[in-house]
Amino acid sequence: MYSVFLADDERLIREGLAETLPWDSLGLSLVGMAPDGKQALQDIRERKPDIVLTDIRMPYMDGLELIAKIREIQPECRIVILTGYGEFEYAQTAIRFGVSDFLLKPIDISDLCRILRHIVQELDGIRCHKSELAEMRSRLQCADEYQFKRRLLRCITGREPLQQLFQYLPEHMRRARAFCLVLLQLDRFDSLTATMDEETVFSMTQQLEQSLEKAGERMQLTVVEEFSGRYLLFFTGWEAEELRFSVRSFIRRLRLIEPEMEFTTVTSAIYGGLADCQTAYEFVQQGSKYTFQLGSNRDVQMEELKDDAVNPLPDVPNVGRVIRSISTFDKKTILQDFQMLANDIRQTGHNSYLYTHMLVSVVYGEITKLLVDINCPIENILENPLAAYQKILVCATLDDMLEELFQFVAQICDFVNNHASANKSAADRAKVYIETHYADSSLTLDRVASAVGISPNYFSALFKQSTNCSFISYLTSVRIAHAKELLKSGSYKTYEVAMRCGYENPTYFSTIFKRQTGFSPSEYNQKA
Repeated sequence: MYSVFLADDERLIREGLAETLPWDSLGLSLVGMAPDGKQALQDIRERKPDIVLTDIRMPYMDGLELIAKIREIQPECRIVILTGYGEFEYAQTAIRFGVSDFLLKPIDISDLCRILRHIVQELDGIRCHKSELAEMRSRLQCADEYQFKRRLLRCITGREPLQQLFQYLPEHMRRARAFCLVLLQLDRFDSLTATMDEETVFSMTQQLEQSLEKAGERMQLTVVEEFSGRYLLFFTGWEAEELRFSVRSFIRRLRLIEPEMEFTTVTSAIYGGLADCQTAYEFVQQGSKYTFQLGSNRDVQMEELKDDAVNPLPDVPNVGRVIRSISTFDKKTILQDFQMLANDIRQTGHNSYLYTHMLVSVVYGEITKLLVDINCPIENILENPLAAYQKILVCATLDDMLEELFQFVAQICDFVNNHASANKSAADRAKVYIETHYADSSLTLDRVASAVGISPNYFSALFKQSTNCSFISYLTSVRIAHAKELLKSGSYKTYEVAMRCGYENPTYFSTIFKRQTGFSPSEYNQKA
């Protein structure tokens, strides 16, 4: 609805037009009237009407002067002149000021309505054009932001050269002299979402993302979703100490905003700029591996990791290598690394029972945690794990102790490798089941796990290990891939594509499609 102001020194004309014109049906509202040009100008300054109806001859300030003043303060205002027959020459002068039209008195209501309808149509067209331009700018901005975040994620994870990132950085990130990275992950995300459908999971993560924005108000913060339930928060600023304080304050505010949501944060050191983003990422990745050791639903700072977690192994060159090779479950590689470890122990002068006892304890503990991480507790492999551990410790020599430790590890490798084909088969069967049932909006992790005959918790870890993404992320990617094909065909409307791909809510489908592709379904259809 557009606003109208009426200026005329004749009270009967003012009141008559105010009561006679069908303002609502014309899409207009009368916001004020004035008996002279001076009062009219003051009211127009305050109310900024879209249309002004004005007489030419008025006291204190005539219509021509009023029109000239309006053009200075509100150039886009539409003006209609109401004039007597003898004032026609004045009306011609007013037209040079860009008035929309003029009417001779006495006013013909039908003529005035016709003029006003024409002006409303003109304003509608302008408003529509502005709206389209604003929407286009918004689309381009969203697409640019989406592409920038994808590029930022590829660069920080080493999949794209870091040099390519800097030409796309916003000014505040490019010029920042302090940078901090925070990894935020929802605790037990897979088990938490096992019985949820995709839309419910999305709503939960949307709530978290809105809370991130709220907690990060007035901060230079960029949020990038690494995968479902896991976010990278890029903080930039000018001073290191100030940024450190701001990041800690942000985490405290987030805890207050989301008191019921359990999540863990790992905060990097403060670096000199985005050039160190890959170093920061490696650090928070390392820190995230110690959440089992440090506990969930907590905020892990760099100092804790530096002192307690980053290097829990004895100071022998190849101990870490042994741990890493054990995670491959390749007996040949592990045996070679055990042999190198024995040589290192002798060369560094740590050839003692107590030291080797400590080393075995560390390796045993790391193996236990590794098996927990892949949802294969050691009790599933060995009937009496403690007895096997004690058997290692009673060995009298370094070689005997390491040999017994290797046999212990080899037994675990045999079990894991013998079950690997079954695990792969279960993951493959799950993929087939998802491909067959993706159009079912009620599809959940629990249901797929039941279909392939394994527990939801074990299935969650197994599926992530096989696909490198969570169940929800994989399901979304399958649905969006099918949606793209349907949109390309041009045979279906957006709501039909949504229904065929497992989305009962077309609005939600459009939201998730744009989040995954950077385009709305209609934009993608035009692009295709």
